[in-house]
Amino acid sequence: MKPENLNNLSQKPRGSFDDSTTENNSPSSDSDIEGISCETSDQKKIVQGLKKNVRRNKTKINDLVAKLSIAEMHLASEKEKSNYKDDVIKSLHLSIDLVNQTKELSIQKMESQIADLQNVLDLSKSNILIKDMETSGLLESLDHYKKEIDDSNAEIVKLKCEVQEKDNKCVELDEKNHKYKNLLKEKEDIITKLQLELVNLECKFQEKDDKLEEMEKKWAELPVDDENTSESILLLNCTEIPSIKYVTPPGSKPFAAIFEDIPSAGPGWMVIQRRFDGSVNINTNSSFYYGHGDLSGEFWIGCEKLHYLTASRRHELYIELVDFDNVTAFARYDDFVVGGEYAEFRLTSLGKYTGNAGDALRSHIYEGSYCYDPKKFHSGWWGTNDCNLNGKYHGSKIELDTSNGIWWGSWNMGKRYSLKSCKMLIRPKPIIKYRPGCLQS
Repeated sequence: MKPENLNNLSQKPRGSFDDSTTENNSPSSDSDIEGISCETSDQKKIVQGLKKNVRRNKTKINDLVAKLSIAEMHLASEKEKSNYKDDVIKSLHLSIDLVNQTKELSIQKMESQIADLQNVLDLSKSNILIKDMETSGLLESLDHYKKEIDDSNAEIVKLKCEVQEKDNKCVELDEKNHKYKNLLKEKEDIITKLQLELVNLECKFQEKDDKLEEMEKKWAELPVDDENTSESILLLNCTEIPSIKYVTPPGSKPFAAIFEDIPSAGPGWMVIQRRFDGSVNINTNSSFYYGHGDLSGEFWIGCEKLHYLTASRRHELYIELVDFDNVTAFARYDDFVVGGEYAEFRLTSLGKYTGNAGDALRSHIYEGSYCYDPKKFHSGWWGTNDCNLNGKYHGSKIELDTSNGIWWGSWNMGKRYSLKSCKMLIRPKPIIKYRPGCLQS
């Protein structure tokens, strides 16, 4: 209900109550009542009762009017509050409308920003996809480079190991080189000494050759009793060629030696070693030092005799090899020299090589004979680098896994196969006559 209607309602009853009150308080009404009351007491009591009721009602009406005034005051206050609330509501509606408009603008702006961000996001996704593809390619390249680096590192480690191994070998070779230089110096001193001795020996040989010619002339004039002659005592350089002769090198006792002719190399070769059945083992000090075996079978002439022979005069060496397929080969050296006991019977010279068996003995120069340690090397020989002709005899063709056997380099099919037989022969080179004091050092 509107406030105007409420005011109208409150105004109407007020007038009606006042009119009734005025009417009740008028003098004519009172005189009438008093006249009526005089007529009957009962009516008087009734009138008095009505008056009381009127007064009570008037009091109540006055209370109601007061309450109504208060109510009207409250109503006015509430009306003001309502008007304030209406203003507030209107203000709120305006604010809401403004907020809604601002919100719509913000939403539009945000939608625009979202669209821009979406475009940026799509572009970023495209860039990310491109970067992913580039990254994938880079990862593949990285894996490839990493593999190459790993391979390079492995190769570097391998090369480092090889370099270290080479360095160790260089150190070892330097030590050997120093050792050989010292040994060479010793040998040069020995050679110088021997060359001086050789001058003296050549002079003595010349004297002995002259005496020998004189003795041969005398022996030629003497009768020969074949029944009482059991031996022929001849020097190594005699021209007669029986199968067995006695040889007397300078400084050594005479010893028997067997001689052979080699069709391809000429006559006058003395056999110094022969192996073909394993009947002789050259694996003791005495056997290698003094010789061992039978001239008619397997034998080794011995280091001592070789030293005296090769030190007194230049000799050439001929080696004959036969494998179990009966294939033959040979090696020939034109300056074969064996050192003395003080030099551990080392092989000090071979000279020039010719042949088809291979130059396997070359690596054994300056190697000791090792005859003083047969348990370690199993046989007497100048080391075990590339050949061994005094090793253990094997009765069949086998591929050797150690150096203890009869073998020569890789001549036989490029492998270390055992040989069926071997033979070593030496022959003196022609004498070059020296005049005393004319030897060039």
